[in-house]
Amino acid sequence: MLHTQFSPRLLSAGMVAAVAAAVLSGCSGSQAVNPAAAVGSSSSVHSIAIPDVKGGCKAHGGVRVTPCSVDLTASSSGPQTVSVRTPKNKKGTLSEADFCGGASGIATVTQGSGDDWIVTAGATAGSCTATFSFNNKKGKTVGWAALDITNSI
Repeated sequence: MLHTQFSPRLLSAGMVAAVAAAVLSGCSGSQAVNPAAAVGSSSSVHSIAIPDVKGGCKAHGGVRVTPCSVDLTASSSGPQTVSVRTPKNKKGTLSEADFCGGASGIATVTQGSGDDWIVTAGATAGSCTATFSFNNKKGKTVGWAALDITNSI
């Protein structure tokens, strides 16, 4: 009988390779609170294993976005405010990355005051995802949350 054993080192190497490939394939379009901390965060990084938290929201590591989806319609054109919670008792930097295209695209996501972020409809109908990543002081992403945006205006 053949026994296969996966070591943590082997699994870590595979995860690092997958994350590196995802980061290299999606380096444009990020808006960061701290531009130096935006490196290494894109929604494609988190498509490997997407855990769902309360309400079916996609998040990990103590970062949460409420609500986790925004629908921009003719009757509710926005701008809409979402709140982003970061991990408790951890020091680090929150950044946001998306491929929504800004004002001429599907939507624009900008930081408001405190934990609030503002989602404004763009000129193009469609859907996109904004990812909020929390990096520790060493620059490692330790948590993230996804905001699904739909613009049907």
